[in-house]
Amino acid sequence: MWRSLSTRFMSCQPSTIVELVARYGPEGLSADRLAIVSLGANLPSRVGPARVTLVQAAQRLSALSVWPVVLSPIIETEPVDCPPGSPSFCNAVAVLDPGEAQTPEQLLCELQAIETAFGRERSGQINEARVLDLDLITYGDQHRDTPTLTLPHPRAAQRDFVLQPLAVIWPEFRLSDP
Repeated sequence: MWRSLSTRFMSCQPSTIVELVARYGPEGLSADRLAIVSLGANLPSRVGPARVTLVQAAQRLSALSVWPVVLSPIIETEPVDCPPGSPSFCNAVAVLDPGEAQTPEQLLCELQAIETAFGRERSGQINEARVLDLDLITYGDQHRDTPTLTLPHPRAAQRDFVLQPLAVIWPEFRLSDP
């Protein structure tokens, strides 16, 4: 079960992929380059509570995109596969266009740098509480299976906290198997 917590992070941002294409035209906007990033947090960060962290992280994602970022509403979800007593998560999904020069591996490094800037520390415990989690779900139609990156994300199609916000901003999109 989830509930929406969101207000638009910037009122001028497109709220769906269809709106992005309508506003900016299909020229130069290539679906085979669009990256889907999930955002999650269940601890306060250096900038405030989890919801504020997601809004500010989404603003940081804007610097990585050649087109405006499309951000889903922020939803609150129960922890999935987390240690007992973990607090609820705030989750959202963003779609961005990293441009032709950026590889999925480079984008992943940028996402991890944003996590670190917000105070994320990795202890090695799986599914631990965190101040910010940015997962690269897809990068166009590219596939990867390396020790550091699997594309599409191997569990995204089973995660309501990814699927529900994604359906709001890009209802036509279907995740493929890795």
